[in-house]
Amino acid sequence: MRKEMFSEVAKTFRSLEPEIKKSQINPDLVAKNFLEIQSYFKKGTNYFKDSALKTAGTLTKAQFEHFARKVREDITETKEDNETPEKSLKTAYKRYRRSFEFWIGGFSVKQQDEIENFLKANPYPWELQNKSREHTLKLFLAASQNPAALQKFVADYFVDYESSRLPEFTEALNKHKAAFQTFLTEQFWKGLSSSQKNVLRDNLISRAEDLDKIAQRP
Repeated sequence: MRKEMFSEVAKTFRSLEPEIKKSQINPDLVAKNFLEIQSYFKKGTNYFKDSALKTAGTLTKAQFEHFARKVREDITETKEDNETPEKSLKTAYKRYRRSFEFWIGGFSVKQQDEIENFLKANPYPWELQNKSREHTLKLFLAASQNPAALQKFVADYFVDYESSRLPEFTEALNKHKAAFQTFLTEQFWKGLSSSQKNVLRDNLISRAEDLDKIAQRP
């Protein structure tokens, strides 16, 4: 994965660099890069498929039960964190804020309000996510009862981890992502300061260089 994929990710980062100084970023390019990044995640998990298949074949009943308990605890925690619209907004905002700060540094009160307003208009589908995770866990535990079924489930999951999701969650998540891309290109981008764009440019170049260096290691 390091040698075959990291340089591809670096190219994706570099393709955005010439766009940064423009007052209006190309929405088609943004959409293309979102799809590429998503494809890298899917391609990346595929590299671990053989190891996952070997590991799955050695798991004991107690280990399956432990895994199920931990997943259900996490689902319960997510439900509690998002049991009201206010809590749901706060949780989603924290996630988006971390991502924005990672790439552009700090942002203004106006930009904070823009993100919050976007999330109010386009709430993240937490409830469907929880139902989908429960569905995937149920499929996994059912497959664990039969070695052949378990091997198929694990292989399918590591080739395309979205395949076990509930269709309604996939649909809702895709709508949320599409709305975010529109928000990013048609509103938020226009308010980026020169210093924020410089931070973004430096981060893209730096991470692309790091990926290339790692890919070239023996």
